[in-house]
Formats: sequence, structure tokens, C-alpha cells
Amino acid sequence: MSELLQLTAGSPYARSYRPIEDYALLSNCEGSALVARDGSIDWACLQSFDAAPTFSRLLDRLRGGYFILQPVGNFETTREYLGRTNILATTFIHGDGIVTVHDFMARPGPSRERPCLVRHLVGISGRVPMIVRFRPLDGFSTTPDTISRAENGLTVGGRLSLGSELDFEISEGEAIACFDVTATQWHSLLLYLGDLPVTPPDVPALMDYVRAAWTRWSSGAAYTGPLSGELNRSALVLKALVYTPTGAIVAAATTSLPEEIGGIRNWDYRYCWIRDACLSFYVLKKFGMTQEAEHFFGFISTLVNDDDLLRPLYGVRGETTELTEHEIAHFEGWQGSAPVRHGNKAAEQHQADAYGQLLDLFHFYDQLGGKLTSVMQKHAIRLADIAAAHWRRPDAGLWEPRKPEQRYLHAAIMNWVALDRAIRLFGERPQWTRERDAIVACVNGAAVHAEGFYPQYIGSDDVDTALLIAPLVGFPVDRRIFEKTVNKIIDRLGHGHLVYRYRNDDGLPGHEGTFLICAFWMVDALLWLGREKEARARFEALRALQNDVGLYSEEISENGSFLGNFPQAFSHLAFVHSALLLDLFEHGGQAAITGAYADRALRETPTRRAPKINSRPD
Repeated sequence: MSELLQLTAGSPYARSYRPIEDYALLSNCEGSALVARDGSIDWACLQSFDAAPTFSRLLDRLRGGYFILQPVGNFETTREYLGRTNILATTFIHGDGIVTVHDFMARPGPSRERPCLVRHLVGISGRVPMIVRFRPLDGFSTTPDTISRAENGLTVGGRLSLGSELDFEISEGEAIACFDVTATQWHSLLLYLGDLPVTPPDVPALMDYVRAAWTRWSSGAAYTGPLSGELNRSALVLKALVYTPTGAIVAAATTSLPEEIGGIRNWDYRYCWIRDACLSFYVLKKFGMTQEAEHFFGFISTLVNDDDLLRPLYGVRGETTELTEHEIAHFEGWQGSAPVRHGNKAAEQHQADAYGQLLDLFHFYDQLGGKLTSVMQKHAIRLADIAAAHWRRPDAGLWEPRKPEQRYLHAAIMNWVALDRAIRLFGERPQWTRERDAIVACVNGAAVHAEGFYPQYIGSDDVDTALLIAPLVGFPVDRRIFEKTVNKIIDRLGHGHLVYRYRNDDGLPGHEGTFLICAFWMVDALLWLGREKEARARFEALRALQNDVGLYSEEISENGSFLGNFPQAFSHLAFVHSALLLDLFEHGGQAAITGAYADRALRETPTRRAPKINSRPD
């Protein structure tokens, strides 16, 4: 390495793990990346969300790959997304000047000659010394990639290339370049899936194209109230997690970010959970973004057949055979939280609430003006028949404990939803009405705990925040029992405005942080009970937990730091849902928030119009 690089480069291994809240998301709706505040891309799955990572320092600061672009020496940063887009602008304030880096991802064209990831650096003032450190890996490989020089950049093992006019030095699987940037000067680093193109793109024009695409999508928002900027950011996160080739949506962009630092509760969330997807598309529809929800129906039609029970999760292409959970033993995990996992064993479980989620989405689609195809009608009827026949059986539960199955009340309630929505869609059938009424009798009767609250499962002494959703899906709860359940959850599972999912044994060692979606469910439940002041206070406290670019993780520790996979669809959809529920309550009172999701979606306010699906396929 040259003397200059020895003096300026330093060691990337001296850098400690960054807090999860330090990251921002990039996406092209196929793959994704996370950029830290210091300009390092520490996580990127470029081919697809669930592909092996190209940059993985997020999960091992010594072994993982990275793509660093930052000033040499000390600097401060500010950052924001450009308008209503997923283009990240990071401004570095250095002693010698100021520079801004625009990071974004673009969907490769048919010839794959469009870069999938762009880092566009512009000098603002002064002369700033910059450094690039590029160390890709082939997944979780222990062997560095072979990086070779090319005419207009670098090539990596025949699978990646980096377009750049900078003069790189290559050593031990890392390419390094140092250069100065003055005011108005710009440089671009273009990462391709494949070979370098003969003619590089016009980067400013490409950025304008990507910016216009995100802005055009955001313009469809149905909500124009005071929180429109924040809600649009959450909607953009949900859009960013949609795998456009199939319509699937992943639960999060990462794997193995822990629920407890140093613990083993580290899961791979880069797959499509039916529950998460349905809830995400409820919210996108209510927010006015209906196209993604319609696309999801095509994905669902490839999953449901006449033979199998509905699985809780699928790969982004609908696959079920490549999700086997295994450990990456040589990676130490974020802040030493091992194991790092690829795949998810929950794919083998049976989670009965999925039937209700899907039938509810079908009903929602119908009420907004969509028309179920004959194939989807057949699938819906079969799923309702399964719910009627199986609701008394134990299942794995939505929280996926590693314990024997139980008769969870949340599953029973969602099976009621499946039957109720099937009846609304297709009319009464004796088995459906009989079993729907039997579920109500069970949940409000034999299942109630002796102390008068709804327990986690029949015979349990524990509470579960999943039951907070009951009245919001239209289930006829006993108000007295429900309010006692809410108070019991606050007492046993609450930590200020934060809420744990549960506190009983789930078959795993260690603990977890508070769960953000549960905290928003508490807002919704309190509002349904008419406890508006409490609901609004909690909501405002949860708003304040967003990081500087408006992103949420899965969980929050009691000290306020982020835990779990990031950014998390569950958390963002819950934020949007609670905000829209508060908007309804403000303009229509308690009556406006009663009923099912579809009922509320059709109720307009001065700041939100009802969404509508224009296409009605044959």
C-alpha cells in the first residue's frame, strides 16, 4: 500500500458496531442496503432481499464486507431522505469543507447495464479529503473476493463490478482510493450486478429518474393531515420492502439483529409472512396505495392450492423449500449476538391466524371496489372451510414460541374473522355460522380467566398483547373483560409507553426488548375504549422513538435503543394505522373506529379520502 494510504486509511476493524438506529434503508424493491451515519454500507443483499449479502459488516465487524465512503479524519454528519423518496442525502461537515453523498438503488434494466446501487458525491464548499474502502464478500464466505482492475473501475469475481474513475489500490480483498473533492466537483461510484457497461450512465439523470419514480408513487397518498410527512416515510418503507417481481413483502431487510444484546434470539426476517403482508397491505390501501395490494393477490394465488394448509411464511418468490434455518457459525453477530441465522424454522409451523388475515384482506379488497377472480373465490371458500374445521385445534401462535402448540385466543379470534368475512363475501353457510358463533361463545365464556380477563391461551394465567387487536377486527368482545385485559397488560407487560409481547416462558433462553407493534396496538385499544388522552400520550411518545430519518426497528430496549431486525414492516404499518385511527376518532368519535378494517377504511375525514380500487378484473 502506498505511503499516502497508510497515513490516511486507518483500520476499518477499529470501528465498533454502530447502533441499529444509526442506519438508513436503501431499496430498489428487489434488494436492499443499510447505510450508517458515517458513510459505511454495512449490509446489502443486492440480488434480492433474501439473497446472500454482499456487505455484511453489520453482523461481524472483522469478517464482514463493507463499502465505505467518508472524509478522512474527523467529521460530523447530517442526513435526510430527499423529499418523498428513498434517496438518502448524507452531508459530511469536515474541517476543510462540506460534501454531500446521495445514496440510492435503481432497478437494473433488462440488459442489467443499469447500476443497482449508486453513491454520488458532490462537493459543497472547501476541499475535503475523501476515502473509499470497498470490500465485498460472496455471502458469508471466509475467503475474500478477488478484485481486479478494469478499464472504468473494478470487477469482482465475475459477479459484481464497481464503476469509478478513481485510482484504486487493491490489497487482500479490499480496494482503497483516496481523493479530494472541491466545491461543485462530483464523483460517482456505481455498483453493478455483472460486468461494467460499455458506456456508463448519466448519473444526475439517473438520480432524477429514480427521484421522480418515488415521488410519483408518494403522490397517491390519501392522507393530507399534519402527520403526512411521517406517515409517507413509513409508507415508503413498506413500499421499499415489497419484492416487485412477485408482489411479496418481507418482514424486514435484515437477518439476526438481536432481540437481546448477546442473546440467541436472532432470526431471519427477509421473508414474506402472510400475516405481516396482509397487515402491510391493509395500511397501504388505507393510505391510498392500492397497486401493491393488488399485486399481492397474484402472489397469493401461487401459494394457495387444494392440498396444503396455509404456511406462515414464504420466500419472496413463493418458495417453501429453501427456508431451512441454519447458523453461520463463523460470524459473531451484531455486538457479539450469536448465532447469525439464514432461513427461518417458523416456516415449518402452522399458525392458524393466517386464515383470518387473508380472508380479511379479501373482504377489504372487495369493499374497496376490487373483484375477486373465480380462482381467488375458490381459495377463499376453502380457507374458510379450514378455519371452521380446525379452529379448536392447537397451533404455534403468532409469536412463534419454540414450545408445544396451544389453543391461543388470538388464533381463535382470527379464525372468527375468517368465517365472518367469508359470510360477508359469500353469504351464510351452516358450518360457517355455527362455528363463528361457537368461537364467540368460547372466547367470551369458557376461555375467560377466573380473574375476568382474556388469557394468552385457554387455561393460561398469562396475558398477551396480541389480544389487543380483538375489537379492531370487529370481534364482539365483552367490553368489561376487554378493559380488564388491557389494564392487566399495562400492569404486567408495560414499561411506560412501551409494551412487551408477553413475559411467560417461550421455550428460549434469555429475554427480548419491548415490541413496537404491541405499543401501537395499545394505542388502538385505549382509543377503542374511549381513553383518548392516554392513547394520544402514548402515540406521541412512540413517534419520538423514530431515528433521525424516520425509521423504526422491531423492538425497543428499556433505555430507548433499537433492537431486532430493521427496518421492520410491523412497526411502520402499526404507526400508520394508529395515526389514521386517531384521525378518525378526532373527526368522528368512538363510533368512527368501530367495525372491521374495511368499515373504517371507507370512512372519510377532512384530512383523508377513502381509497378506491379502480380495476375490476374478470
